[in-house]
Amino acid sequence: MSRRAFVGTTLVGAALAVSGASSALSSTATANVGAANLVRLADGLDVRPRAEWGADLAPKGPMGREDVRFLLVHHTATSNHIPDQRQLIRNVFAFHTSSAKRWNDVAYNFFVGPDGTVWEGRAGSIDGPVIADASGGNQGFSQLVCLLGNFSTTVPTPAAQHSLVLLLAHLAQRYELSTWKDATNSFISRGSNRWSAGSTVEARTISGHRDMTYTACPGDSAYVLLDDWRAQVHPIVAASWTRSGLQPAVRSALEAP
Repeated sequence: MSRRAFVGTTLVGAALAVSGASSALSSTATANVGAANLVRLADGLDVRPRAEWGADLAPKGPMGREDVRFLLVHHTATSNHIPDQRQLIRNVFAFHTSSAKRWNDVAYNFFVGPDGTVWEGRAGSIDGPVIADASGGNQGFSQLVCLLGNFSTTVPTPAAQHSLVLLLAHLAQRYELSTWKDATNSFISRGSNRWSAGSTVEARTISGHRDMTYTACPGDSAYVLLDDWRAQVHPIVAASWTRSGLQPAVRSALEAP
């Protein structure tokens, strides 16, 4: 069963077709989530911690720290009608920790909803560079940000794009990633259907999932916006370089996106 079919079915069905997953998707547990305990990561960027959607869904195992070299944008490839973002993320958890994937938690470090709500995904992502999971061979080298919805033919909402840009800028600043035009970083692939294991991959600082593997993710309508998002991220990051009493170095060979 595809990701979209698996995750989407759980939104309208009474239970998942995965052994033991029904308890993880208890509507009672979802209903008992308390008032938002937002964590402010930057000006205008508030994140709902993992406990807001998964206080009763502990990771299945440990997850190490990551050597962050770039940022990767995904989408859930599910319906754009999302009556309950918490439930959708819980469904993603059930899929990612099922026999279909066997990951210890949701693959993504952060989720962004259509109303601009930002959610912590994988446990510990707010506090540090937790290694993410994906099928692109880039495990251990990229922080994953996932838009809730399907953006094959639909453009992400302005609210979602705004929050995504703020989140990408924060992550680029936090992990000291270059946002200059055409900036890249390299890593050794763990293997995917696009890059063989052991090959050196050059990834742009902000990339799409399809750059790592042959997939439609994050959808055509989102992928074509990557350059726009890079252009919006750079001045936010560049503004952080100016400090009282200091002047930024002039690098004539470097261009903003």
